Amino acid sequence: MRKIRAILLERGVVVPDVESARALYKAGFYGKFIGHEKVKLNEVDNISAPLQLSIIEALYLAEKGIIEIYRPDGTKVSLDELREIGRRLIKNFDFIYRIYKELREKGLVVKSGLKFGALFAVYEKGPGIDHAPMLIHFIEPDRDINALDITRAARLSHSVNKRFVLATWNKVENRIDYVAFEWWTP
Repeated sequence: MRKIRAILLERGVVVPDVESARALYKAGFYGKFIGHEKVKLNEVDNISAPLQLSIIEALYLAEKGIIEIYRPDGTKVSLDELREIGRRLIKNFDFIYRIYKELREKGLVVKSGLKFGALFAVYEKGPGIDHAPMLIHFIEPDRDINALDITRAARLSHSVNKRFVLATWNKVENRIDYVAFEWWTP
């Protein structure tokens, strides 16, 4: 399979070729079509727009050998350069990318959780097919989790009927730990 060509912009990466954009979206709901909201799988073939990827999505796809990223002047962007750009743009980029990658490797669809006040919204099948059953909230390493963190995130998650999951770096075990909360009524 030929690698898809993508272009690095200031804060993200764009796949300008419409056929490639459609294929990427169909392959795992990667990115967002420019000028379109909430595109369902049965609508993808009617979209004639480039696909915008976050730096996190672009790094994941580049590591997988699915895309190659170039600057507008045609020079290739290495994986190391892309990581450095991510670190400049996103606080705690390495931890956040690791969370994204772990969830994707488990076959989950990971999208921005910004509209829910979370880091990620995680789907089992994908947007338009099912609702995201969980929201991932990232807690920075070396920061204590307090009652306000839990209450705020849990109430938000409950109001949108999603499982609330905290993710943070476990220095001792050298891994990301996930803690899920659910509302329970006896």
